[in-house]
Amino acid sequence: MTVALNPLTGTLNSEGSALTYAVEGSGIPVFVIGSSVYYPRTFSSKFRASCRVAYTDLRHFSPSDESFDSNSISIETYINDIECVREAIEFDRFVLIGHSHHGNVALEYAKKHPERVSHLVLIGSPPCNVRQTIESGNHYWNQHASEPRKAILEKNRASIGGKNDAKPHPEELFVAQYVADGPKYWYDATFDASALWKAVPVNIEALGAFKNFFVEYEFSWDPAHLNAPVLVVMGRHDYAVPHILWDEALPALRNVTYRLLEESGHTPQLEESPAFDQLFFEWLEQESVASRSLKDSQ
Repeated sequence: MTVALNPLTGTLNSEGSALTYAVEGSGIPVFVIGSSVYYPRTFSSKFRASCRVAYTDLRHFSPSDESFDSNSISIETYINDIECVREAIEFDRFVLIGHSHHGNVALEYAKKHPERVSHLVLIGSPPCNVRQTIESGNHYWNQHASEPRKAILEKNRASIGGKNDAKPHPEELFVAQYVADGPKYWYDATFDASALWKAVPVNIEALGAFKNFFVEYEFSWDPAHLNAPVLVVMGRHDYAVPHILWDEALPALRNVTYRLLEESGHTPQLEESPAFDQLFFEWLEQESVASRSLKDSQ
């Protein structure tokens, strides 16, 4: 693995994948995994200015060359990639943030490297495998989505491709389908997420392998080994990863703060950024006070 560095950005070339990362701001180190292009667009300027934030691509959102082999990708590959980026950006101990299934990857990294993760934040992440997530999402959609919302989804899906007879590339189709499914992802059913995806490299081969990680996925950790406080943030109008998935999971978990934001879908940090920012920074402060009190009592 080779590293190209400059003060704010860099690229790790790993087994055919070019993983770009970006670092900005100052303050407590925060590491956001998933995409160095997409995710900075979802956090507020206040959040980005109040922390030393690093964003990194994972392999399904990074370009690759002819040496890339999707069959060699595993969850361990992703964990190792994150660790290599961590070394490059020289983060010693940090808040780790993962959104959607990137939250599950963040958890698996934290389980393997608990000494690195001071706090773990899961946003819109499912505490179960993909089959359970899809089944629960379909049920929640059928029961709770309004008829106008359902009508918008039907119209959006029917319009994919428009009048253009040319067959879209798989990468373009992936983004088009995600944008069309906006009523399932966003509080505002008419929200157009196209701008978020601009210039985001989508690696379809790696994306298929990434999805397979969660076919038989088991969400769990040993609190004696991973004792970092965990913040879970969900949106009431997330119909892809519905908040009800956490109803059964939460009672068995320790050291977890759970919050449901009422006017958010799958991306609360963007849809309710003031509420998310307040929640995030107050939680960090509370956990810091609790940690100091524990140390003083020992």
